[in-house]
Amino acid sequence: MPHLIAEEAALHFIHHYQRLLVEVVAHPSFPKPQSGEVPYLALLTQARDWMLEHPQVLQDALAALRQAHDPLPDDVQSAVTSMRAGRWVYLRDTAHYSIFLPITVHEDAQAYAVKSLTTRLRDMTGCSCLVLQTALMEYAGGIVTDGLVGTVAYLGPGYRESYGEYLAQAKAQGQFYQTRLPAVTHAPSPGQASKPSRSPATKAPSVKAVKAVKTVKAAQAVKAVKKS
Repeated sequence: MPHLIAEEAALHFIHHYQRLLVEVVAHPSFPKPQSGEVPYLALLTQARDWMLEHPQVLQDALAALRQAHDPLPDDVQSAVTSMRAGRWVYLRDTAHYSIFLPITVHEDAQAYAVKSLTTRLRDMTGCSCLVLQTALMEYAGGIVTDGLVGTVAYLGPGYRESYGEYLAQAKAQGQFYQTRLPAVTHAPSPGQASKPSRSPATKAPSVKAVKAVKTVKAAQAVKAVKKS
């Protein structure tokens, strides 16, 4: 199906990715929720962000899985180590993929052709022209979102036009990436980088994981996935 990777690869990734994130939740350094229950997807999103911000936590979680004689498959581990989490501009869809841009634009323009796991991005968000919080990774021969998606803001008409021009610039510079993420470069100086500054973006209703409707206690989440 357009916009999605092969179902078998998607389910394979989701299963093992959840196992890894549950190990992160169980890590002593992970900040435990203040309230008793949290949305399950929100808990996984927090675990992902914590893991990517603290590389040693990722290494500890991988080691814990190896010690349990159930290591993370190489392809999933490779995808996780390639991940880049943050805010992205979800500009629009083509017939086969979604177009993502970095939220901060600069002279070295970049754009990405992004696919999803089991649910089209537009079906999760309801529309395009959004600023999203998610992680991109290299998996199944392309660039894929990890499925943990938060809506930050809708783009106003002026922003849409500016980011459209930025996309054309990226393509003209040969930096429209469809199969791999580009090498990480140093952040541009304030004189080089900026957000398009036309009409303001409209705030989305919330900054939470899309469709995060199931609530669980952190300890219950750990037990549930370890039993599966």
